[in-house]
Amino acid sequence: MPVRIGVMSAARIVEMALLEPAAVVEGIEVVAVAARDPQRAAEYAAQHGIGRVVASYAELVEDDGVDAVYIATPASLHGPWVRRAVAAGKHVLCEKPFTANAEEAADIAAAVAGSPVVVMEAFHSAHHPLWGEVAHVLASGRIGTVQTASASLRNPNPDRTDIRWQAGLGGGVLMDMGVYPLRLLTYLFGDPTVLTASAGQVDGVDGSMTATLEFAGPVTGMLETSMFEDAVLGAELCVFGSSGEVRVHMPYHPQFGATVTVTDTDGTTTTSADPTSTYRYQLEAFRGAVLTSGPVVSGPAEAVAMMRTVDEIYAAAGMAARMPSEVRP
Repeated sequence: MPVRIGVMSAARIVEMALLEPAAVVEGIEVVAVAARDPQRAAEYAAQHGIGRVVASYAELVEDDGVDAVYIATPASLHGPWVRRAVAAGKHVLCEKPFTANAEEAADIAAAVAGSPVVVMEAFHSAHHPLWGEVAHVLASGRIGTVQTASASLRNPNPDRTDIRWQAGLGGGVLMDMGVYPLRLLTYLFGDPTVLTASAGQVDGVDGSMTATLEFAGPVTGMLETSMFEDAVLGAELCVFGSSGEVRVHMPYHPQFGATVTVTDTDGTTTTSADPTSTYRYQLEAFRGAVLTSGPVVSGPAEAVAMMRTVDEIYAAAGMAARMPSEVRP
């Protein structure tokens, strides 16, 4: 039996993150869609060949023809709908960030504990072999003892009506983009201590964020992200050791031309990443977790740890943590 997925939202991300990989991953069927605007859901279903339109999110999580839900709502609604879906016995693939803040993440992780359903945060980048390859280079000692690392993601977004600029919907560049470099740094070096942070704000929303982190080793990490109009589009990881360095271009979407450049005592080598989509790897992992009890790479425990660090970065920057939205039946 395939995993029958219902889509919660008609957002742009759904096509790339779910519909395209679902077309090539066996054992997955996207069978239904719901959106805040039913007309938008109907148009989306017609455009993408989704068989059924469900009148509301509440009806979607209770639908007997749906085994799992993919949640792509605004960030402030992620946590409440994860909780509702799990209570209804549905598996969950939830877009990042998992929740609005660490307290909500911990509450939901506790509610999920012991449940037979799979709950996975959609941190697609972590499923691609590129991250493991970088970790292997660092562990091999090729660049000596790791001393510092920096990770960045910048993508200008001048549309101030976009949900990413709406504090009440969980907006902010740290929640939307900064979690990618943060997740990569924690994947490589473990959970950090937040030393400093600074945000560029517009009406209580962080349009840019920089943070200094300390990891075991010790390793000093720098995180930088921005969605301001003048941000220079780019995504990079740089790791500096006592006898070399590693530079990764496009570490979060390796399918778009990622390269890994290693400089050590023998010289410099550059390799290209596997062009397979991160989203395909993620969907295959989700299918495996649901059908064969495979590992959950980014489950509730990892989400709780991530959101704690996000909250700490906001606090260090003098900002309050984001708050979840109320879910009405």
